[in-house]
Amino acid sequence: MNFKKIDIYGDSILRGVMYDEESASYKLRDGYKLECFSSRGIEIRNNSRIGATIEKGKDALERKLQDCDSSTLVILEYGGNDCDYEWKNVSDAPLAEHTPHIEPQKFIDTYKQAIATAMKKGATVAITSLVPIDSGKYMKWISRNLSYDNILNWLGDESMLFRWQEYYSHLVESIARELKCEFIDLRREFLLSHSFPKLLCADGIHPTQAGHELIEKALCRFVC
Repeated sequence: MNFKKIDIYGDSILRGVMYDEESASYKLRDGYKLECFSSRGIEIRNNSRIGATIEKGKDALERKLQDCDSSTLVILEYGGNDCDYEWKNVSDAPLAEHTPHIEPQKFIDTYKQAIATAMKKGATVAITSLVPIDSGKYMKWISRNLSYDNILNWLGDESMLFRWQEYYSHLVESIARELKCEFIDLRREFLLSHSFPKLLCADGIHPTQAGHELIEKALCRFVC
């Protein structure tokens, strides 16, 4: 594929965010430059934002993407924040009904609208699967200063965190098939790794430096 420009729209994963345990804070990974793109003279714009859902991504795409042609590749990476919950509400009321930030059907509809917008502007569109989470790490993370038992009672079991996030990744894959978009399977790269625990930070969701390097290699293989 001969692309001249790449516009990336996603959340903190493709922004290159990772959790630093020493400083107990989030930071951008070192060397997130996608040099395999720049070395080929490809112009890159990373519009990814921390906490972004597909709704925010669609809005950003409508505002920022200019009319173009198929030599512009738009990469969309959403779902991780969409499928997440307000865990304090779950902890406070484990017997109540709770809904994710963006419910499945709305997620599907909005994702399709975002893809249609990019295609209408002339771009080639590729969407990515979700980087998997580490349920054990994430459970500890979301229950900090909350009731672990209440959250677990609502979930049913800890691995429900993984299965629910995986469900959204399957939705993305189904959208790609239906709309005949290019599909970049980032999830597979993590699941096949024998070093999976080392690929995710202490929060269980953000890639470590090694995890981000795995993402970069997958993106470069797709483009180059």
